[in-house]
Order: sequence, then structure tokens, then C-alpha cells
Amino acid sequence: MIKNVQEYYQCILDNLTGGLISVDLKGKVIYLNPMAGKILRMDPETCCLDTHYEKAFEAFTALRDVIKETIETGKCVRRAEISIMHANTPLIIGYSTMLVKNHEGAELGVTVIFQDISFVGKK
Repeated sequence: MIKNVQEYYQCILDNLTGGLISVDLKGKVIYLNPMAGKILRMDPETCCLDTHYEKAFEAFTALRDVIKETIETGKCVRRAEISIMHANTPLIIGYSTMLVKNHEGAELGVTVIFQDISFVGKK
């Protein structure tokens, strides 16, 4: 029996095999799961939580642009790709975006779900 539902939900997010970044409507990074930290080589606890996304992801221009466009337009993207540089290594990131809404339908923020697909299909 699950005693703490919120802890259970947190474990689901923490154990996703893809990266997940959530930003509120003012641009503050609310959550970055461990896989997002691994893909971007960032420590979520020390680098970006409670930081504006433009500063938190200043090294990842394309990712910043995805977040900005989603916040500004409210339009979601399904299965798109961006290229980011990390330590002079290009990474191809497959991503989708979604709006986070409460039970009344009010928008709370945006979420980007992504994976490093740089080596998918390569032998």
C-alpha cells in the first residue's frame, strides 16, 4: 500500500528514462529530474532550481528558445529535435513540450521532456 502519494509521484519523475524540465510562467525553473541533469551535465540542486531559465540554461541556446517559445505562445511541440553543444560535443536532443495546468485549467507553467538521441540509429 502506498502511504505517501506525493512521494510516489516524485519517484516516478525522478526515475524517468528521459530528461524533464519544468518552468513556471515567470520563467523560474521548478524541477529538473536526475536524467535531465545527466544529459545536460548539470546538478539540479546547485545549478538551476529557483533560477530563471535564461540564466540556468544560458549554455544551451536552443533549449532556452524552446522554453521561451512555449511560455510566450502556449503552443506545444510533439517530437521535434534541437542540437545543443556540450563541452565542444554536439548532442541531438529529441523533445516534446507541454503546458502544465491545474484542475481548473489555469496554466501554471511549461514542461520539456527530452532525450539525447545523438547515437540513435548509428552503428
